[in-house]
Amino acid sequence: MNNLNNNNLSELLKNQNHFYILNWNEEDVFNCSESFENLTGYSASEISQLPLKHHSLLKHDESEAVHSSIIEHNFNEVDNEMYVDIEITAREGKNIWFREFISKSSDDQKYMSVLFNISDFKDNEIQLHEVIESKSQLNKSKDKLISIISHDLRAPFSSLLGFSEILLNEPNLSEDERAEYLKYIYDASNIQLQMVNHLLDWTRLQAGTMKFEIRRLDIKDIVDNCVSVLTGSIIRKNIECKVNGENGTYVLADERLLNQVITNLLSNAVKFTPPGKNITITIDLYKDNMVEVIVADEGVGIDENHHDKLFRIDAKYSKPGTAGEKGSGFGLTLVKEIIEKHNGNIWFYSALNKGSEFHFTLPKAEDSVLIVEEHEDLRREYQNLFKEQFPSYNIEFSKNGFDALNFILEKTPSILITYHQLPLMNGIQLVTSLRERDSHKKSKIIILAEHISDKDKNIYTEMGVNTFLKVETDFSELKNIINEFIK
Repeated sequence: MNNLNNNNLSELLKNQNHFYILNWNEEDVFNCSESFENLTGYSASEISQLPLKHHSLLKHDESEAVHSSIIEHNFNEVDNEMYVDIEITAREGKNIWFREFISKSSDDQKYMSVLFNISDFKDNEIQLHEVIESKSQLNKSKDKLISIISHDLRAPFSSLLGFSEILLNEPNLSEDERAEYLKYIYDASNIQLQMVNHLLDWTRLQAGTMKFEIRRLDIKDIVDNCVSVLTGSIIRKNIECKVNGENGTYVLADERLLNQVITNLLSNAVKFTPPGKNITITIDLYKDNMVEVIVADEGVGIDENHHDKLFRIDAKYSKPGTAGEKGSGFGLTLVKEIIEKHNGNIWFYSALNKGSEFHFTLPKAEDSVLIVEEHEDLRREYQNLFKEQFPSYNIEFSKNGFDALNFILEKTPSILITYHQLPLMNGIQLVTSLRERDSHKKSKIIILAEHISDKDKNIYTEMGVNTFLKVETDFSELKNIINEFIK
C-alpha cells in the first residue's frame, strides 16, 4: 500500500470515481482525490480542519471509535494494512458507505487511505439482513401461534364434552338447565368455528393461495350492507350507528374480503360499546389516491399496555364485550392481512374508557370508460370528447365483444358504451357478464343500435341499461348523457 503514496499516482487518480485516495495525519495534513470532494461535497481544506479528519463525517457515536481503532493499530513491516467499513454523511445529507484500506508510512507518520464506494453492496446486505430478521420473526410468530392454537382449540372441548355427556346421561334435568347447557355448547362451538375460519383464511393469505377478485366497488354500499347484517345486534344493545359518506366513492377490492374487514371492525365496535352509546363509520378520500374508512365507537377502549398485541398472530388479545360477547381473538390479525394484501394500511387510536377509532385505507378506483368500437375515426372522436369534456376518465377500447369481455373480467368500467350487434357475441351477452361482476348495477351502460326489438330492450332494461342511442348519434348528445351520469 505504501507504494501508492506518491504524487504522480495521486495526480493520476484524482478524478477516479471507483476508489478515492486520501493522505492524512492527526495534525493538519489532509489531501484527497478531487472525485472524493465532489462525492462528499466537502473540500480537502474543510476536512483538514475537522478534529478527526474525514472520520468526523461519520455518525457521531461511531466517528471517535473508528478513528481511535486506526490510530491505535500496530502498523509494522509485517502488518502494515487494515481496513474498516465506514458510513460517511455527505454535505447534502446522503449517507455513503466506504470500505477504507489504511496503511501508515514509517518515516513521516502519515496515513494513506484508499476508499471504495460499497453503498450498493451495503444496501443489499442490509436488505438481506432485514429479510433474514423478518423470516426469523415470522418463524417465532408461527411457533407462538401453534402454541396458542393448540391451547385455544383444545381447551373448550373438555367443557363441551362434559356438558354433552350431562345432556345425554341425565334424564332428570329441567328444561331451563338443558337450554342453558345447549346455549353454552352452541356459543362455544360458534367461537371455535370462527377461530378455525379466521386461521384458515389467514394461512391462505400468508401462503398466497387465496383467490382475489378485485373489482370496482362503491364503498358506501359495502358499509351499508355490513351495517344491515349487524342491525339486530345494534338494536338489541340500543346503540346508534351512523354512516358518514355518500355513494360514488369507489375502491378496488375483493367484495367478500372487504365485507369481512368492515363486518369484523363493526362487530368489535358493537361488542365493546355499552347501551345508549354511538358508533360512527366515516368514508372519505385520503392522500395518494386512497380512500379512508374510519370505524369509531364510544366503547370501553383498549388499555395502552395492550396496544402492541393487536394485529399480531403471536399475541392473541381478546376480552368479553359489554354484554358478555366473546370472539376468537384473531379477527384483527386477519383484517390487517386482508388490508395489506389490498395495498392499504390499517391503524387505530384507543384509550381505556374513551372508545376506539380504527382507520384503514384502500386504493381508489379510477373512473374508466370501456368503448366497443373497431373504427379508428370514431375512436379518435371518442378520445377528443373525453379529453376535452371528461379528462379524469381513462378510456379503453375493444374491437369486439370478446375483447371487451376479457377487459370486464379484470376491471369493472364506470361506463360501458357498446353496440347491440357485436362480432362474436351480442350486447346482451356482454352486459350480462358485466352485471355478474357489478351486482349493484353501478356501471352506467349505453347501447348503440339502429333497430332493437321490444323484447331485447326489456332484457336490457331489467339489467339496468341506462340509455339507448342510434348508431349515428351526435356526440353532443352523448356528452349530455355522460354529464347526467356524473352529476
